[in-house]
Amino acid sequence: MIRLTSVSLVVRRWICAGHAALIAVLSLAPAWLFPPSPPGVPGIDKAVHVGLYGILGALLRWAAGPWGKRRAAGWLPAAGGTYGLLLEWLQPWIGGAGRAFSWGDAAANLAGVALFWWAVDRFLRRGNDPSGHPAAAAQP
Repeated sequence: MIRLTSVSLVVRRWICAGHAALIAVLSLAPAWLFPPSPPGVPGIDKAVHVGLYGILGALLRWAAGPWGKRRAAGWLPAAGGTYGLLLEWLQPWIGGAGRAFSWGDAAANLAGVALFWWAVDRFLRRGNDPSGHPAAAAQP
């Protein structure tokens, strides 16, 4: 089994970029390509936004490496949220008919990035010292 921390930073960043590209394609595709929300399931759209951007937030934290919390804790999650806001803003112009800017979707994007960044950060630091460096935690 491959440990998540053993994957090179270059590969992590390419995986992150690939997911960001997937989000862009899905966000800017015409609305008619997607099925309508099922009746009786309120908020499914927001859950999809939280999930897609949550994966982006998790991948951003993973791609930041072992010292990601200290160096990238502010700007990478902010960049992920800004990316979501930018794509929401571009939808009416690029996405075609049926796509519109939504503050609710933008908030769900930001929530997904922030929550999943935090969760992955907690997971990666489990058993490590506060700096996130595994070698420092092993020292007596």
